[in-house]
Amino acid sequence: STTFEEVGVEDWKEKMAAFGADGASVNLGKKAGIAALLKKDIPYLVDFHCLPHRLELALLELQSSYKSVEVVYNILHLIWKTYHYSPKSVRALKSIADELEINILKPMQVKGTRWLPHVSRALKVFVSHKSGTESESGQYAAMLMHMQDISVNCKNADIQGRARHVPQKMKDIHFAAFCHFLADFFAILSRLSLQMQQNDIILPSVVSHLKETLLRVESVARTPMSDGHLAKFWEKVEGTQTFQGVTLTGSIHGKVAKRGGSTSRSLQSEMETAASLTLQGLHNRFGVLLGTESQVGKSPSYDSTKVVSDMLVFNIDSWPTRPGDLLDFRSEEIMLLARRFQPILERAGCKISAIQDQWISLKVMVNGQFCKLDYGSLWEMLLTKVPYKDDFKDVLHLVELVLVLPISAAQCKRAVSAQNRIKSSTRATLSVSVLEDLICLSSEGPPVAEFDPTPAVNRWFEHDRSKGERARRPHFLN
Repeated sequence: STTFEEVGVEDWKEKMAAFGADGASVNLGKKAGIAALLKKDIPYLVDFHCLPHRLELALLELQSSYKSVEVVYNILHLIWKTYHYSPKSVRALKSIADELEINILKPMQVKGTRWLPHVSRALKVFVSHKSGTESESGQYAAMLMHMQDISVNCKNADIQGRARHVPQKMKDIHFAAFCHFLADFFAILSRLSLQMQQNDIILPSVVSHLKETLLRVESVARTPMSDGHLAKFWEKVEGTQTFQGVTLTGSIHGKVAKRGGSTSRSLQSEMETAASLTLQGLHNRFGVLLGTESQVGKSPSYDSTKVVSDMLVFNIDSWPTRPGDLLDFRSEEIMLLARRFQPILERAGCKISAIQDQWISLKVMVNGQFCKLDYGSLWEMLLTKVPYKDDFKDVLHLVELVLVLPISAAQCKRAVSAQNRIKSSTRATLSVSVLEDLICLSSEGPPVAEFDPTPAVNRWFEHDRSKGERARRPHFLN
């Protein structure tokens, strides 16, 4: 409460309707988490688990539960270690790239990162083919050649063993094809993660993005993307089984090993399994938004899960198209939401008894006149333009609660990253107020390409240099 008072917000408990954070127990713990403590003073509070974090957990489960995906992660991690901790290896890799006349990219980390786009970029770098000339070689071939060289000439037993293991996998056509499939696969999931990290994302938009992602995941397991990495890979290896000048071994079809060995799975089977596990993880983590019955089961209390599920009544894509079906559509959920948030609604001047009639009128009007508008334009028009903001003023209070629901904590994570960049070992004496201003500029300010420094520079020149007003560090004490 002290923090809120410092910024001039004394009645924050009366205005607070929801609390969003990652899934750490200190935040969302049922007994002693921040959300649980807040609910003692704010019974109607809705606690919300950050959506990008949920997506990360769903994909971490895929990595840990499916060996084929874990193998790819481990190989990429070993390659990253080779070049991250050894400038000598980076120089050797660039030297090979120069001989092959190709552009090389430094391998990226795939483990320990916060968001899915890092994994997607690491896979794209691994299978990329960026030639400076007409050379058929690429990143994949250059790293394979360097690993083979290390396996022979390196004197470090640990690095030498790693360099022997990696080329064996990279020469396997099954492994190479699965890496290209994962590059397409994680590109789809990375796109969803970036959409969820947007500051202006709202709940109905998330539902649409989720459903689109589910369809894309199902499709990519059956048919390669027309312009994707896997389709281009098949074009290069078809008939020759050669990729970037490297002759690949093995087969993409399942076979039984000799002498009673285990059965190796076909590439198609592995792709379908990866997609199936991902779909299962997404349904487990986002069941409330997708309408999974097990997630929105019958519970004696009207908890946050049910509240979020009922808030989806404002997803106009789920409304029936026939006017007659709109009259009673989700009327019960609207009244449950009104009763849940009654204290905060009444403090805002909302008339609870008028919500039901306004809800019916709102549905009929939107369905007849504005069904083609996107979510942002629709609610902006209804909340700001006359006569809509007056005719539906009571039910629009519930709409505002949906729009301000904190469904992503990505901005907070970006602020922490900005702090780590700004307050380095060479700038450790920054005061709290200056640091806060710099973090705010980094997180909320315009991009560098769009920033005009002229007003700030002119203001600095207006100061009197003789009085020390133009000093670069006026508060620095020698």
